[in-house]
Amino acid sequence: MQRSALRPRAWVWLAALSSACDDGASTPWDATVDIARDALPRTDALVDAPRRDEAVIDGGAPVDATDAIDARESAGPVELGTGRDRFEALPRAGGRVELVMGPQGGWHVYGRVRLRGITPDVYLTFALIPEGGGAPVNFANETVRRQERRGLTAVGDLYESSYGELVILADGVRPPDVVGRRFRFGVRIERPDATMVRVLVGSDERAVTVIDEVP
Repeated sequence: MQRSALRPRAWVWLAALSSACDDGASTPWDATVDIARDALPRTDALVDAPRRDEAVIDGGAPVDATDAIDARESAGPVELGTGRDRFEALPRAGGRVELVMGPQGGWHVYGRVRLRGITPDVYLTFALIPEGGGAPVNFANETVRRQERRGLTAVGDLYESSYGELVILADGVRPPDVVGRRFRFGVRIERPDATMVRVLVGSDERAVTVIDEVP
């Protein structure tokens, strides 16, 4: 229907150009553009289709699709957990980690990892960072190397920490500084490399509160 409706306008445009040529007069460029524009269909009534990177939920406002994916709980190649005797999973937000007094009088929490699709020869670096930002409250530069049967145990199709790793509070950080407060608890996983010291292969982070409930 649109094609047949355009034909009269197209003939008007061609006739205008032919008349200008026959009379030997030159048609200004702006006038020619105006004639061609008038012959084109109107597009101001068209509605843009949603972009591929947007998703509309229940007719509401567009939601970025990547945000929807990130909001889902899914286990990645690296999963951070806690626990002294066994792996205890932590949710993305709202988890709790127990503060423990060590035999030498220091304080620590436990960190554990699960690795999927990663060769069991890695370096682990844990960090406990205040929710509002700032420096880690633990010795964040402490990195340990773990390998299969040397800190990592095969469990099905993944590898898991054989024991709880000590995430030790830095000098001067006392229990009142951390108990009841919220932190970003994270871990970096790196692998050894022949040409570089270490290569990052994955990381994970959980929002946690430090507690002191076990006597």
